[in-house]
Amino acid sequence: MRAVFVAMAVASLSACGGGGGSSTGPTNHVNTPPPADGISVNNNSFSPGTKTVTVGTNVKWAWNSCTGADPYGGSATCVEHSVTFDDGVSSPLQDQGTFNRTFNAAGTFNYHCSVHGAAMAGTITVQ
Repeated sequence: MRAVFVAMAVASLSACGGGGGSSTGPTNHVNTPPPADGISVNNNSFSPGTKTVTVGTNVKWAWNSCTGADPYGGSATCVEHSVTFDDGVSSPLQDQGTFNRTFNAAGTFNYHCSVHGAAMAGTITVQ
């Protein structure tokens, strides 16, 4: 059983790797509004969940998974998520900031959060 757990942990960590995108994360815990044509990374969902773009389009994801400061003056509570594509391109696991990916070929690109799996997934269709 332990071997299964270790294998799952290794697979989870490797899902955060990859390349082909860029990511930023501010040091103060604030939500980052996505551009009008971007995607918001909310707590447990991407909004919009599906998007159709043309070849050569750069799509920007912005993390909006922070809730307000606690009543005792503490910082906001933020939840970590990733944008992890089936082809291996991935953002880091982060609780704020942005991630960009340019789509240079037509096709359907499925992605999910490496923490939440299929429960938090989206699709980019490139025409």
